[in-house]
Amino acid sequence: MIRRMGRLAILAWAFLGLLLLSADAQPERRVALVIGNGTYAEAGTLANPVNDALDIADKLRSIGFEVIEGNDLGKRDLERKIGEFSDALQSAGVGLFYYAGHGLQVDGRNYIVPVDARLDMPVKLQLEAVPIDEVLDIMEQQTKVSLVFLDACRNNPFARSLSRTASSRSAAALAGLAQFDSTRGSFIAFSTAPGAVAMDGSGRNSPFATALLRHIAEPGQSINDMMIAVRRDVVSQTRESQRPWEQGSLLERFEFVPGDGPVAEPKPAAEPAPAQVATLERSVGDDKGSIETFLRQDYLAPDTRAMAQTVKRLYGPSATIFGTSYDADAIIKVKSDWFAQWASWSLGLEPGSLEVTPRGENRADAIFAMRYDYEPKDKSAARLTGKARVTLGLVKTEDGWRIESETSQAMQ
Repeated sequence: MIRRMGRLAILAWAFLGLLLLSADAQPERRVALVIGNGTYAEAGTLANPVNDALDIADKLRSIGFEVIEGNDLGKRDLERKIGEFSDALQSAGVGLFYYAGHGLQVDGRNYIVPVDARLDMPVKLQLEAVPIDEVLDIMEQQTKVSLVFLDACRNNPFARSLSRTASSRSAAALAGLAQFDSTRGSFIAFSTAPGAVAMDGSGRNSPFATALLRHIAEPGQSINDMMIAVRRDVVSQTRESQRPWEQGSLLERFEFVPGDGPVAEPKPAAEPAPAQVATLERSVGDDKGSIETFLRQDYLAPDTRAMAQTVKRLYGPSATIFGTSYDADAIIKVKSDWFAQWASWSLGLEPGSLEVTPRGENRADAIFAMRYDYEPKDKSAARLTGKARVTLGLVKTEDGWRIESETSQAMQ
């Protein structure tokens, strides 16, 4: 009971309770499996797959997905995560699989490479790697919409070793990934064209993940239009050396974030100039101190005696909470009702946990661990204590930082 109440405390502070305001809509469940493999036993280390997976997982949660995630997984752990994903897909309307790391194709079949794989000869492929089409089959059998994003064509030493040891009767590994033979109600996005190699990236994220993070949450945008915007960004950032590609058989329009108004045109591609990227990172990096001050003095210490002013200062006229937009009045009501239950409470920033990632001019994502402790007015009720991982989308205004989007996840 205490554990259950602790989880309710996390969700309430993150305003998941706001979803009750639109309960009549009953949106269908969206479930995602997000995997990032970067630290390979026999292929060295890729710098960005784990970063990519962490950031994509947070972004998907912010737009309403239930997320199962795992990073640097060996084959057994990877198969367990796929099994967990399969169980979670029951009664879900949308399934999504995102993978970043090494991948390869043999005889036109695509494989995920676990971090403990030993692929020195083709005969070991079935024992050491996981076919991607098996994950797709699980999704297609249980959901109406299956979405797959593969940033898995990075320069792969396994492909070379397998090709060198292949005999005339064994399969030769080829560069990049191959098209899938057939799909039913699916959309599959590759970080680069079939048979081509994708870049890992020199910053926090790969070029493909960077563009996906930038465009996936734009309201009213179809997945096809999103991929046009992603492709434009990646082509620009890589100076035309990488071109994302997709195949699909969706029977209806799909939007990650539904929009009520007209569909906006895709944003212009981000300029690839290294000097501009460095300037952006420095400017947000310089503001990390002000973001931490905002968290400690405002977000984690709201003035509950003046909740209307607090919410308007923190969130402005509206904010997106777990993928749904709410106006200030709705947020004020839920927060007022929540804090009215407690005789005392405290929220704290876990030292050293704050990570700030630039997302454009005057915008950044802040990810951190939050400690919470609530003492109930009802003496028979349990005290609520624990920790949550919080992700905030922030925008810098003339009056300081303001929250555009918010999500959280319980921490062990």
